[in-house]
Amino acid sequence: MSELTGRARLLRVFRQQPVDRIPVSPFIHINYVREFFGSHDVDYVARTPEVYRHFGFDIIHRNCSPTYEPLGPAGLDWQIEKAVRRQGRDETTTTVIRTPDGELRAVEALRWVYEYDAENSLVEYPIKEEADLELMVRYLPSVPAVDMSDIARARAAVGEEGVIAPWTQGAFNLLAAYYRKLDDLLLDAVSNPPFYHRLMEFCLARYMTFVQQMIDAGVDIISYAGNIANAKLLSPAFFREYIWPYEKRFIDFIQSQGVAVLYHNCGYARRLIPLYPSLGMRAYESLTPPPYGDTILSQAVQVFGMGTTLSGNIDQLDLLRKGTPDEIAAAVREVLDTVRGRCHFVLATTDYFNENTPHDNIHALAEAGHRHGRQ
Repeated sequence: MSELTGRARLLRVFRQQPVDRIPVSPFIHINYVREFFGSHDVDYVARTPEVYRHFGFDIIHRNCSPTYEPLGPAGLDWQIEKAVRRQGRDETTTTVIRTPDGELRAVEALRWVYEYDAENSLVEYPIKEEADLELMVRYLPSVPAVDMSDIARARAAVGEEGVIAPWTQGAFNLLAAYYRKLDDLLLDAVSNPPFYHRLMEFCLARYMTFVQQMIDAGVDIISYAGNIANAKLLSPAFFREYIWPYEKRFIDFIQSQGVAVLYHNCGYARRLIPLYPSLGMRAYESLTPPPYGDTILSQAVQVFGMGTTLSGNIDQLDLLRKGTPDEIAAAVREVLDTVRGRCHFVLATTDYFNENTPHDNIHALAEAGHRHGRQ
């Protein structure tokens, strides 16, 4: 097969079609783009492709995700007040929603863990009881038109060298990330199923309106976060009964419009992997091996076969940061020898690059991937 463009290569592999070589496309997040250019103010939408090009990677541009406002927009009967408390670089944001029938309150913590990388999560969730959902159903305004211009900017920056793959939350991630504490949500499913299902239906319907705008903006792939419902936390039986139906519906909604879903679980997955192919996603990542996950690559390949493109399995925490170029090349060769001819594959990391990853090691990943990735 003649040499393909990066875009053609990636689109073909996500469609389970033959390619000239196995794509090499590790997850490069905003933090690493900032570190690469040494600036918090870098235009990461426009400049992410430059990082991929520098190392010789195929480009999967994920750093163009539009902003989803889980508690917005404001309205006459949905008044939003925010207060931000700063301690150094860290921020704690308290949001109070006032309606004619009561209030909702959420608290979000932004904590910097490295120079260019911060963690952002709720520490107090807005839906604490059933009455809180009733306030949302009654008064939360419809999802507005959202600024999708970063998707167009990313497409222009990538051109024919790659694809655009912004992030969404998966169906279960949506609730556990934005609306209700995980422990309560899991208990709801078994102790109060009507509430659990109503919560799922209401929030997912709103989110689909938002994601439809992303699809209409011309994305190639949706990077779909499914990591909260992981195999360390949940049994396969629980996942199949309470989570699978919503994930399946959301995935079908996206893929029925010609956009591939890249389903992301960067942690423990081994017990759930037998259920994943039935979700019908076009691609699955991250195949995380021990000690940060429990996936055995050869077993995953056997389960998924040729029907789902697989991506990942290269450890970016220990191997890429602390290993030698020779060790990285050996790991790449072992991975590619395991998957070659048995599945469609993208050589990638199990999550995004951490800061202070040696450039020589990243070059070794790219070079070994190109050298050993011919089909």
